Amino acid sequence: MTSAADIRKVAIDLYDYLPLSKREEMRRLIEEDPRLWRPLPGPQTDAFRSEADVVGYGGAAGGGKTDLACGLATTQHRKVGIFRHAGTELEPIIDRFASLLGTRDGFNGQRNVWRFRRPDGTPVQVEFCSYPNVGDETKQQGHDRDLLVFDEAANQRESQVRFVLGWLRSIRKGQRCRVLMTFNPPTNTEGRWVVRYFAPWLDRRHPNPAEAGELRWFAVDERGKDIEVPDDRPFVWIDGSQVYDFDEDDYSEVDIQRPMSRTFIPSRVTDNPFLAKSGYVRRLQALPEPLRSMMLYGDFAAGLEDDPFQVIPTAW
Repeated sequence: MTSAADIRKVAIDLYDYLPLSKREEMRRLIEEDPRLWRPLPGPQTDAFRSEADVVGYGGAAGGGKTDLACGLATTQHRKVGIFRHAGTELEPIIDRFASLLGTRDGFNGQRNVWRFRRPDGTPVQVEFCSYPNVGDETKQQGHDRDLLVFDEAANQRESQVRFVLGWLRSIRKGQRCRVLMTFNPPTNTEGRWVVRYFAPWLDRRHPNPAEAGELRWFAVDERGKDIEVPDDRPFVWIDGSQVYDFDEDDYSEVDIQRPMSRTFIPSRVTDNPFLAKSGYVRRLQALPEPLRSMMLYGDFAAGLEDDPFQVIPTAW
């Protein structure tokens, strides 16, 4: 899609050629909306505005998943980490940043770090990260960020993602911290963790399904396993039970569970008019099944097969 920066540059270039009656309106538009990026109407805007701590976004191909990551990084946050499984997969994201910013100034290719300022002067640091091998995630220890993006999360290991989540934080007052996970339906058993992680939205057998964009709250039990809880009220574990009626002064902060919210927002290529009109739909329609259903419709039940060395069938 055309970036706000591109539109703004064209508007400035054309300013002197406009009739006098139109110049004031154009000047006001240029000055009032200096953002580098705007979300597309529909699911991308819903994900951009979501109040969830962790937003899952995507499903089908072409819905603007990576572009949403770039948009959040360039408009809402200061310290950003964008993760892909392999380093070679980061190049298209870096190219998209160059398109939005209109320059590669501030990009350190050796360290894969980009430093720039938003139009309002806010400094931003974006780190492009990968962890192809087990253990690579430990290199991220202590790297605090207020936005973590796991692009194509189904291609990443759950243990590595959860490790990096431990450093989502900011000491800057008023700075929101959040996580964006973008993904298509997993094509192998290792990627199925995203279905479990967003089970209320993606698991057809879930006893209490959630609507797209609906907030659900999660904490961990005494064994460190995810559990869904009714709301965001803090609680403590006492003799294996969740207790909400307690005096916070009687407990250490590390013993008080404060649930985090999650949501999932599906998107398709038809939500992206720039791709929908480019002929990309025909290419998705031509894919063989089950890949066609996965990428065209975001069908998370299509194409799931057990690993040939799996002892217990997933269906059990």
